[in-house]
Amino acid sequence: MPESRSICFLPSGEMLRLQPVGHWLQRFAEFTQRSAQEIVLPAVGFSGPLFSSVVHPAPLTYKRNNLLPQWVADSRDGLGDDGVVWGSIIVEMGFLNNEALWLTDQFGDSLPQVCLVNPTVQEIIGDLIGEVIGSGVDGIVLDITDAYPNSSAPGRLGYILHCFCDFCMQALKLKGFNESREAFIKEPLLSQLILHTAQEDGGGVEHIDPPQEWLDGRDVSNLIALAIARRFVPEDAENLQSVASRLLAYMRARVAVTADAVRTTLAPARAAGRRTAVVLGDHKADLSQMVTLAALDQAKSADEYWLPFAPGRNLTPGDWRAVQFLAGRSTYYFNAFFETVETASMRLVVGGIEFFLQDLLRSSKSLMNNKLGAGSVYASGKLKQFEGFAGVPLSQDDHIKLVEHLTSAVTGDVLPPDLLKRFRIATETPTSNDSDEASIV
Repeated sequence: MPESRSICFLPSGEMLRLQPVGHWLQRFAEFTQRSAQEIVLPAVGFSGPLFSSVVHPAPLTYKRNNLLPQWVADSRDGLGDDGVVWGSIIVEMGFLNNEALWLTDQFGDSLPQVCLVNPTVQEIIGDLIGEVIGSGVDGIVLDITDAYPNSSAPGRLGYILHCFCDFCMQALKLKGFNESREAFIKEPLLSQLILHTAQEDGGGVEHIDPPQEWLDGRDVSNLIALAIARRFVPEDAENLQSVASRLLAYMRARVAVTADAVRTTLAPARAAGRRTAVVLGDHKADLSQMVTLAALDQAKSADEYWLPFAPGRNLTPGDWRAVQFLAGRSTYYFNAFFETVETASMRLVVGGIEFFLQDLLRSSKSLMNNKLGAGSVYASGKLKQFEGFAGVPLSQDDHIKLVEHLTSAVTGDVLPPDLLKRFRIATETPTSNDSDEASIV
């Protein structure tokens, strides 16, 4: 039986501004009690490409000699001749700052994030993939854990949901969904069956993620029962059967559209003979990724998929290959934290220091979803549906250093110790002499 794969995942260049590649490989070994065989380096983040690119300049905060090409070389040295180096691309790209590429909600308003279904976006990502490959990586990782943000909004009926740009509407029709985007305005139950404002979580949005079999079988009974049980909708709401059927028809079309978009986007990597992987938050129709493992497998979108949980092949048959990502919703919460870090200057100007610090603290707490540790790694090796595991070796001490470095950079002074304690949200940090699994951030 082949050895289980071990993948060190670095979600943001901010980690490599703080410490070199070797530090994170050592941290990974301390947390997992085994050496990394593969590493994922940040190639395109929230602030732009982390290399010299014709698409967009690298962030000015990075030294020109500490970018992707140097990280690749350092990774080769750290991993050895058999090591595998990946470059990751986060599907967000607000740095392109062009409204013609943005998502469009059902109200017709733009959201400052690109739509993966847009052919121009696919072409631009293809250009970036070519440049990343030129840095010497073995594979491309496409992170789609937040490809379709969704939320409530003041003065809106229902919830802002996914994208209804002209490209999406045309693609949805080709997959059999013929309703207009206005359906999600006139009939708010379409979104309220799967989205709900959490009263105990500061107004965050709870969600229901239907599995592919519910979409294929138009399983309205299970969807309605779950929505009522979780108090998303009242039991006596009118037309629940019809609304649920229409919603499942939309979602079945949407996951197929997303799977096709991912396959097209990664085509340049395949053409160059590089490996391809997709980071998912769930095997089901997670509303922020709006695709399923089954839909991706059917479309042959990538070589493999990295996600926290995958059912056995008897429940989700197919040729899919999976790696277990040891974090809740994979990179979703890491990305939320590092987006706050990488866009600190803008957030400080827009919201002020107090708003920024509250945002940083809130996103810091979400890092408790990290599950990387010796115990979880050992258990992963027993799960036959996975070829190995991936995880982010971010310790409490490293997290505090990131916050200190950030506050010094954006405010001119490091936060006082009593305030920094608010960011100390985890227990013991593992060291080379401590093999016990710890709760980490």
